Amino acid sequence: MNDVSLPPGKARRPVVRPRDAASLILLRGEGKELEVLAGRRPLNVRFMPGVHVFPGGAIDLPDRIPWSVEAGAEMIGPRAASAARAALRETWEEVGVLIGRPADPNAPLPAATPIERAYRERGLLAGLDLLTYVGRAITPSYSNRRFNTRFFLSDARNVFGEPVSSEELEDVRWYPIGQHLLDSFRDVTRFMLARAIALRDGTATGDVPLFYWAKNARRIGVCREALIPR
Repeated sequence: MNDVSLPPGKARRPVVRPRDAASLILLRGEGKELEVLAGRRPLNVRFMPGVHVFPGGAIDLPDRIPWSVEAGAEMIGPRAASAARAALRETWEEVGVLIGRPADPNAPLPAATPIERAYRERGLLAGLDLLTYVGRAITPSYSNRRFNTRFFLSDARNVFGEPVSSEELEDVRWYPIGQHLLDSFRDVTRFMLARAIALRDGTATGDVPLFYWAKNARRIGVCREALIPR
């Protein structure tokens, strides 16, 4: 099959491989009082400037190594555990809260990394099993910055600390879920929020979704990842 000819002087732009990432949707309240923890990306960043998002970011190599202060990794498997650690770490770095449960005060909790020290100082265990897998989204192929993001859900009763803004996320707070907030979200963020609310309410149906773009159009498929130990 022959390649499609390009206009003179127009080179085919290489597709950027998406980087693995994770994001955490934190909900509190019920009904009309339902709120979500979010912040606004600064205007000087390259990726989605000025857009409201959930805390999250790229999965780093240390996220693939079990923490000394974690629990529940065996319930979700190595791949999901790496994403869950990244979601917890990024949430702490961007909005200043930890998600977990009280640790045994008599158990030694050595801590090598900043996130492990943060949990140890608060007497907490990072509860990976407190996170529910919501879905996965892949940035469009035409973007020059791409992410393969796994979204997780947890409840405010698992949150320790008060959210604060950072260099990475501005105007961080618990937002009432209404049209004004939804208008400030990208379509993938609205989709994952709706799925998270349905999971929390017990009304979600179907398989874990994969949100992606094909031929510049939005598509919703099935995420084939099985969150079981491998």
